[in-house]
Amino acid sequence: SRQGDPATPGAAAAMVRAARGPPLAAALALLLPGAIEATKLRRLPSDVGGGKGGDHPCVAVMRETQAACKSAPSGSSNQACNFALCYTADLNRERCADVVTDGSPTNVLFPDDLDKLIEFHAVQCDGGEQGGAGLRNARFDCGKVDPSGLWDKSFLQQFSHSYPTSAATTGITACL
Repeated sequence: SRQGDPATPGAAAAMVRAARGPPLAAALALLLPGAIEATKLRRLPSDVGGGKGGDHPCVAVMRETQAACKSAPSGSSNQACNFALCYTADLNRERCADVVTDGSPTNVLFPDDLDKLIEFHAVQCDGGEQGGAGLRNARFDCGKVDPSGLWDKSFLQQFSHSYPTSAATTGITACL
């Protein structure tokens, strides 16, 4: 018998026993935490919308808000983006506070996702009353509206058509 030759039965058994010893344990100790972390990363997107993904109304509102703002570069926005950020998404902020809207690489909750968009586009939502410094938003008016400052109805119809979940969750469709 050739000792140490893997082709002999005794040598093969000795190699298996050696592999199970401290070197294998050390290798597993190094690799296992990375494998566990990789598994966590693969699972995170399933947290989006409480496992419902894009079917969750809060996730749908966030996706519609992102779509409304997609064409505007950093530091700028357009009418649809402003309305989505400061009205439809903001009205859902409290209701969607515990909903994960992005699960990769870490979970991001609806309010944090919204705040990132507001900051990225440099939009000022506060002070949206007529004559205020922020973006025009009727929620600040409470019965003191100058008719010349109302939203254009055709814009609301177009917004409702393009972003139906956002329109439905905020009651815009009832105004049309």
